[in-house]
Amino acid sequence: MGLPLTLSYEPGRIKGVVNVDLTPESVAQLGAVLGTILGEGTLVVMARDFYPPSRMLKRAFSSGLMSTGVTIMDFHGASLPELAFSIKRFGAKAGIHFTVSVAKEDTILIKLLDSLGTEMTIERTKEIIKLYETKHIVRTIPKRIGWISYAEYIHDIYTAAIIGMLDVDPIVSFEPKVVVDLNFSPASEVVPDLLSEIGVNAITLNSHKPPLRRGVRHLPSTEGLNGLSNIVKTSDAHLGVALCADASRIVLIDDKGAILTPDETIGLMMSFLPEGSKVVISDTVTEAVDSIAEKKRIKLLRVRGVTGDVARQARKVRATLAATDKGEFIYPSFSLSPDGILSLGRVVEQISLREKPLSELRKDIPKLEKYELKVNVGENSFTAILDYLSASFTQVMAVVTGVKIIEGKNWAYVEPDFKERTLKVSVEKPDKEKIELAKKVVEVVEGIISEISKS
Repeated sequence: MGLPLTLSYEPGRIKGVVNVDLTPESVAQLGAVLGTILGEGTLVVMARDFYPPSRMLKRAFSSGLMSTGVTIMDFHGASLPELAFSIKRFGAKAGIHFTVSVAKEDTILIKLLDSLGTEMTIERTKEIIKLYETKHIVRTIPKRIGWISYAEYIHDIYTAAIIGMLDVDPIVSFEPKVVVDLNFSPASEVVPDLLSEIGVNAITLNSHKPPLRRGVRHLPSTEGLNGLSNIVKTSDAHLGVALCADASRIVLIDDKGAILTPDETIGLMMSFLPEGSKVVISDTVTEAVDSIAEKKRIKLLRVRGVTGDVARQARKVRATLAATDKGEFIYPSFSLSPDGILSLGRVVEQISLREKPLSELRKDIPKLEKYELKVNVGENSFTAILDYLSASFTQVMAVVTGVKIIEGKNWAYVEPDFKERTLKVSVEKPDKEKIELAKKVVEVVEGIISEISKS
């Protein structure tokens, strides 16, 4: 059977259906291509989530790298933040992480990080794909085949580094109670110990490997977030947190059970910063954060592009914080990759310093005028509807708590309301074009619900 000649890719990311697009053979070839580009004798760090296909494909990629003389430091099951943190510390030329894709549970996403820990540029990604398609590979002689070193201690090193970034004394004094959904991710190797060491009373959920013969989702499901919300309220916790499968994204839930959108969380994180800070954000973040920037004299830069573009701009201007409305937060002084675990630590630190519940702190986030429509979903699955909706538009952003439908310069936000069993479709600072977009999205949602009901 011949190898597939085309793969789906975007800057710093390659994805495909397991055993269809991404087979052990094709992924081994991808590894050999990257090894050819990096050169014999270089060091690459690698990790994966706990999903069995990720494990299979990482091993295949490793064999391809070794065949070109590349040495591998293997972290086994480890989060993306740990991998990115390790790159500069160990002098690696690249970092490779395997995780379940946002799109489908049978699709694996290969994240490619450069020597700075940022996701590779589109130019480098295209180079890898081109050499893969032309099968341009330079293998080494048997005596120079690369080694694999297993670095289990990365969890301890990373945990210690996170603690060094936090003001721990206020946390120990406040004794916050936090509920964390680890979403079957390798963050379970870090977060429980981290929270214990900084004095947090924690309830951890889904802190084990995925159930046997069941798929996993990269993002927490909308139903899962609703369940987490209920647990936060009934346990009288100060905070609820959900992480994605590689711990690069975070969702916050306040003490009253309200789920914060990524845009709200960006505003919250900005409100924690000292005056005069520099912040880089993606261009589709709510304009409400501009008010926070003005109030705190924060220099706010918007960047069009993907996560890697935001990170590179943050490094260029020496920003304190960078964020996207996908729930990603980057701390350039620590790492140039999104870090949901450090974000968790930051929020716990700030509610402890202020000795206020999150519901009080989020009141300071400004609100913009909105045009909102609601669609009754009945007993249909919110997650299923949002999955179908994402496939119905050309430009869709999964923002953890819902989706953003983007057309030109306008975007509509779609999020579930569990109490009313409705999907809310909203646009900010409404004008004729934005209102028409909202109505268009509602029509598509109604069509999806109709089709689901028939099946």
